[in-house]
Amino acid sequence: MNAAILLAAGASTRMGRPKALLDWHGRPLARWQAEQLAETCDLVIPVLGACAAEIAAVLPQHPAIRPTLNRAWQRGRASSIRTAARQVPETAETIIIASVDQPATAKTVRKLLDHLQRHPDAQIAVPRQNGRSGHPAAFRATLLPELRQVSERGRGLKAIRQRHAAATTFLETDDPTILLDLNTLTDYERGTQMLVALHRS
Repeated sequence: MNAAILLAAGASTRMGRPKALLDWHGRPLARWQAEQLAETCDLVIPVLGACAAEIAAVLPQHPAIRPTLNRAWQRGRASSIRTAARQVPETAETIIIASVDQPATAKTVRKLLDHLQRHPDAQIAVPRQNGRSGHPAAFRATLLPELRQVSERGRGLKAIRQRHAAATTFLETDDPTILLDLNTLTDYERGTQMLVALHRS
């Protein structure tokens, strides 16, 4: 089975309002992201923290989508990864880790999972465009013990990516959205402009 972790617990301080509730394709971003992941994954775990009730209210009612609360969300992203990774069953084969402010399309996630399957020696798959690595990343379930122990002090997910750099495969894609990172209102405005341009093309 394929599982996905959707990180949506942060306070969105730079944005000034909850990123997960921003409009994206006419829906709250958290809802859109969860729906995209549910198209390709058997289990989607949105991790909630700040504004948990408001975000939970916009998530779709879907058997694959099972939100969880990270009560220690203020300790950083690593705590959310640990919270969700401990709920991923041992039967999982692959884990997608996505951030709510880095929109990922179902099409790209599907290609990423297929790419990892075609590279049996790889442990991690990452989309890339014009030499720039994007998101989300796919991890083989053999890395689940490391994901369950990840810490901010240990440099979080970055440390896992670095330890397994030699076992990372890259999916070359023409999807520009893999580079989106909606940290600020300016980022969001640029992102929505990109959506309009892609829709017209």
